[in-house]
Amino acid sequence: MRREWWVWPLVPVMTWVSVLAGPLDPPPELLPFARQVMQTRQTTRGKLEALLRATFSPTGEGGLGMVYDNSHTRTVAEAWQEHRANCLTLTAFYVAACHAGGIEAQFAEVLNINRWQRRGDTIRLERHVVALVHNPPLEDLIADFLPEVRPRSGVYLVSPLSRERILALYHSNRAVEFMDAGDPHAALVEADRSLAVDAGSGIGWNTEGVVQQRLGHPLEAEQAFRRSLELDPTGGAALENLEILLRSQGREREADHFREIGYKVRRRDPYFRARLAEESLAEGHLDEALDHAKAAVRLQIADPELFLLLARVRLARGQPEAALKALEKARRLAMPGDQERYKSKMDMIRAWRIGE
Repeated sequence: MRREWWVWPLVPVMTWVSVLAGPLDPPPELLPFARQVMQTRQTTRGKLEALLRATFSPTGEGGLGMVYDNSHTRTVAEAWQEHRANCLTLTAFYVAACHAGGIEAQFAEVLNINRWQRRGDTIRLERHVVALVHNPPLEDLIADFLPEVRPRSGVYLVSPLSRERILALYHSNRAVEFMDAGDPHAALVEADRSLAVDAGSGIGWNTEGVVQQRLGHPLEAEQAFRRSLELDPTGGAALENLEILLRSQGREREADHFREIGYKVRRRDPYFRARLAEESLAEGHLDEALDHAKAAVRLQIADPELFLLLARVRLARGQPEAALKALEKARRLAMPGDQERYKSKMDMIRAWRIGE
């Protein structure tokens, strides 16, 4: 996946040439592997099917036994060695393997699939990338994290990406992962590498801004967020981050400007709607709060904290039964170690009702 941030003495910098050459390069062993598994097939589709089958087949059957792992973004060489990859790394693996087998492939972004994810105090929008395999005169094909080939006109709406953009996304992902690990200085190195490869990426500039803000550099962070919005005026991440930064500095009129833009472009962002629900709840606008909270859980049905917010709104509206239903949903969605927290809130509501 590619990742975007929605917030709320450095390692040595490699040369520009070596950064461009490294993470997406296949290890020497991958090329003969790809040629061998594709050599008996005559058509592009047949070659691609053989490659996918060999990629996911168990090692005991001569395959790689590749497993999806989004814990961190590996290089292609690391994926080959560890037999683990996320979709960005696997796409780079596929493109290199296809070229070794004599078929043309390129990187592509899936425009109609994304996933929201909350991690600590950050919220991510993770988008999907795949390999787009050219198959003239027939329809182009998609190689994804599945053992079967898909036609381009199937469930995916895809848009080609350059190698430079994918490499920039690799370094942006690594910056996010270093921030998760509590190392903002290493994150800044990766964010800078991302921009060195592709200075036209709104995502890259937003990531740069988040890292600079975490390092206590508000001026640099603001400049990065504004540059991100110049490149992508509808970028919800940079809109949110810049608004929050401006409010933290007491620049309310400027912050309100970016909030108004957010109203127009972020209707389908569950965490923006959750934020609006929180604000409406605090101001006593309970009908508005309920509308936003219900929209948030419709857009992201897997986050227990959004159902907790819905429960709080229901309770404020004097609807304890509906609040209990929302909390039960939150409890079922929560990790085992967190389920007791939601149960205790349900017990408090039940005890309050009994004491009425």
